[in-house]
Amino acid sequence: MSFKSLLAAALLATAASAQLSGHVGPTSSLSSKQATTCSVLDYGGKVGSSDIGPAIQKAFDECVKKHSGSTLYVPAGNYQMKTWVTLKSGTKWAFRLDGLITRAATTGGNMIAIQNANDFEFYSANSAGGIQGHGYQCRNAGPRLIRMVKSTNFAVHDLILVDSPEFHLVVEAGSNGEVYNMAIRGANLGGSDGIDVWGTNHWIHDVEVTNRDECVTVKSPASNIQVERIWCNQSGGSAIGSLSDGTAIENVVYKNVYTNGGNQAFMIKSNKGSGYVRNVKFQDFISRGTAYGLNIDQYWSSQKPGSGAGVQLSDLTFSNWNGNVADGVKRPPIQLICADGAPCTNIKLDNVNMWSQTDKAVVKCESAYGSGVACIKSSSSHPAYSKVTQSISKPKGYSTPKTMSGDLASGFATNAAIPTPTIPTSFYPGLPQISPLAKNK
Repeated sequence: MSFKSLLAAALLATAASAQLSGHVGPTSSLSSKQATTCSVLDYGGKVGSSDIGPAIQKAFDECVKKHSGSTLYVPAGNYQMKTWVTLKSGTKWAFRLDGLITRAATTGGNMIAIQNANDFEFYSANSAGGIQGHGYQCRNAGPRLIRMVKSTNFAVHDLILVDSPEFHLVVEAGSNGEVYNMAIRGANLGGSDGIDVWGTNHWIHDVEVTNRDECVTVKSPASNIQVERIWCNQSGGSAIGSLSDGTAIENVVYKNVYTNGGNQAFMIKSNKGSGYVRNVKFQDFISRGTAYGLNIDQYWSSQKPGSGAGVQLSDLTFSNWNGNVADGVKRPPIQLICADGAPCTNIKLDNVNMWSQTDKAVVKCESAYGSGVACIKSSSSHPAYSKVTQSISKPKGYSTPKTMSGDLASGFATNAAIPTPTIPTSFYPGLPQISPLAKNK
């Protein structure tokens, strides 16, 4: 977020539903980071380069780190990249990526890693810059595209990330980060995560993701995370997890999440383990044609079991949901399968209207306590109980889910190039983006 928008962010953070604990984003204005321009064209790079990596690293080492208030600049144009870069410990700087970088090597790791940055902004001024990963050429065997590592007071925005061989954007630990105005296009298979985030006080908003794995997912450890205005467009769907031993997640909000097709409207996934997920709100969800709807699965078979009896889930509130699944008998629109060794407590569903495109559905619960769905139990004690499957009728509050004009009918092939999209200006039906695209400022 720009410096001018910090007040708006602070006001949003104090809203009743917010879980941010304070300021997010850079602590100084973008204009204050433009005293020195460190263009890759002045450090050995050129438009059309077969490997822009060394020029990016050199511009950072010899220019950015020597001049506080500087911008590392990759001008508009096409570039290839074979040498991955790690840009460490910069303060009060920006990375302006107006060009499109295409992966041209299969080395693992991260194409661009930003480590221990403070007061930092990674953006595209033309809202068209980004990275084309061509993951179909080395599926699940190459690099991640961008990784933010233990950085503080930063923003990543107006970037396009396409077809990573692995994950697209990882926010690893750190604090006070903001990610927004992003378009992410991955292939129709697992291992293509859109955004994975953990740490403290991060705000993710106005993001579109296409893939068949994580849309925007919170990992452990995490606290004070807010995720909103997310468009999972033929995506695996957003989630918390997967969770195992020592989980520590609390004070999280997901709101205004729109899911078109894919695996689930939302999932919390684990397999035994230990620790906790607590005080999480899931507000204003719309979903269409997903496999699962609201899905808690603490015996998730795709994960190796942890050593503990189960991650304790408590004080989870789901409110104002409307959506449908493809087949509500085969895969329930609501499934709350909690760990017998750590039953879920205080799980509240309020105005959750989930149904099936087949007009038949069941709900399932196991060791889940709370209110708002037929199969859940309410009790002052919380012993484990076996799975309960119950047929339901169409909720009175259910209506045909709204759509978005850019909804995809299917995901992208795994064995062909994925086209580079443009960044949309709305990510949830009826709501504008929170901050305008950089090119429109």
